[in-house]
Amino acid sequence: MSGFTGDESMKIKDITATCLYSPEINENASDSAQDTVVVEIHTDEDITGIGEVDAPPSVIKSYIDMPSSHDISMSVKKIVVGENPLDIERIWRKLYYRTMMAGRRGIGINVIGAIDMALWDIAGKYYGEPVWRLLGGAQKDFALPYASLPTLQDPTDVQEDLLRRQVSFARSKGFRAIKFEELVNSRERDIESVRLARETAGDSIDLMLDAYYCWPDFRTADIAIRELEKFKPYFVETPLQVDDLDGMSKLAATSKVRIASGELLTTVSEFVDLIDRGKVDIAQPDIGRVGGLSEARRIADYARIRGVQVIPHCWKTGISISASLHFCIATDNCPYFEFLVKELAPSYLRLKLLKKEPEPNDGRIRPPNSPGLGIELNYDVVEECRK
Repeated sequence: MSGFTGDESMKIKDITATCLYSPEINENASDSAQDTVVVEIHTDEDITGIGEVDAPPSVIKSYIDMPSSHDISMSVKKIVVGENPLDIERIWRKLYYRTMMAGRRGIGINVIGAIDMALWDIAGKYYGEPVWRLLGGAQKDFALPYASLPTLQDPTDVQEDLLRRQVSFARSKGFRAIKFEELVNSRERDIESVRLARETAGDSIDLMLDAYYCWPDFRTADIAIRELEKFKPYFVETPLQVDDLDGMSKLAATSKVRIASGELLTTVSEFVDLIDRGKVDIAQPDIGRVGGLSEARRIADYARIRGVQVIPHCWKTGISISASLHFCIATDNCPYFEFLVKELAPSYLRLKLLKKEPEPNDGRIRPPNSPGLGIELNYDVVEECRK
């Protein structure tokens, strides 16, 4: 469902993008939740939708605020303001084609993704329904978030102890799956890190490994993954650079471990290449970055035809995490979604930005009943972190 029947007079009156930055920014950290851009769509019926995207905040804001240049380089605000926010598919297509000179991939799609997320939030609030119901209804009794652990910085005994404590904490909270990003293309350290994680998690937990593009080529990745197979990882994420589709395809053919990728891609078109040429076992669209819930659904539909799982990437605040949750509940080929655990996250924005968001209970989240995405911004934090 992407176009709804309802009050045809409701109109979008404004769209705002607010850049937020945590009090402490470490530009060398692998932590894109340190900053964000909150996109709010305001209607003339005082319903406001909230979205965000994992992309440079100031660039997203500039893209939204810039004036028109010509017929395929139009102002985003000019395109959106005056539209009925319930016409989600119409707005998506209009944004895509009227900005396609510069926007058909990358930042342009990121902007559409944040707007799309906010539009689904509006639709849910307007109809008094959670977004997952508008997406087609629950395909499962509960969603399974996997605990995504913060990156450790140094190969020291202290860091190894921290890894144990992080995994133990996630397990104590009932998470059925845990992912950590400790592969650095150092054979001895990688094996020891995965061994420690598996030993601490136990055999009943699905252990996911994020290689973060650390292997330079197929052969190096193939050798490393073969050595890690004995620890029974659920998947290895981003083993090779995203454009190395041929290398990914060879890995998928030789590895006993599922190969996952897609966090940086935009639109279903790029996922068609990843799935058909890259032969990945798991597609990982980031909901905001890929083009919003509307485009993520198209990816899931295509992946289903190809027998591929979809597990959303999401290293961001509770806004994007909530969008991933609603997507997971409504998507039958989505067994897990990424969940940055508040208590472990170094990001102030992850911890404080929302007053209200769906929370896991014993490692599961049942379909929430709150209208829209079911979130509430903490505007004190918005003011504190605004730049």
